Amino acid sequence: MRDRLLGRFSVYSALSLITVPVGVTLLIIATHLFPHVNAGLLNLAVGTLLTPPSFLAYRRLVWKGGHGRSVRAQLFSFWQTVMAGALASSVLVGAADALLDANGVVYAVAVLIGQGIVFVARFFWLDNVTFTRLGRSAADSGATPQR
Repeated sequence: MRDRLLGRFSVYSALSLITVPVGVTLLIIATHLFPHVNAGLLNLAVGTLLTPPSFLAYRRLVWKGGHGRSVRAQLFSFWQTVMAGALASSVLVGAADALLDANGVVYAVAVLIGQGIVFVARFFWLDNVTFTRLGRSAADSGATPQR
């Protein structure tokens, strides 16, 4: 049971090593295309743009197709977790942009710090709420059962 949870977390982490750099790259490109728009706002736009392909990748590779909830409900729940990470990183990116006249390296560090703040919580939300299979017990998910 715990092995399955650790396996999902490992794949989730590995997939994040792809999705986060793609997002940072798109953010850096967007800051060059739209230099007068605050990078924090651009970060939110990039997060929204990347939600559908990221959702499909995580759903297929980490959670093997989701569960009995509708795909639309799963996508909305997934988008909410993307926005939580994007908001945390956007606050830092926006502050760096406004206060430091930041560049791509500073944006990347701000995104990583912001995403890192919500990384583990996001996994457990996705694992125990968004992609929980109907009928899967807390023991199957690796969570501690409530008494």
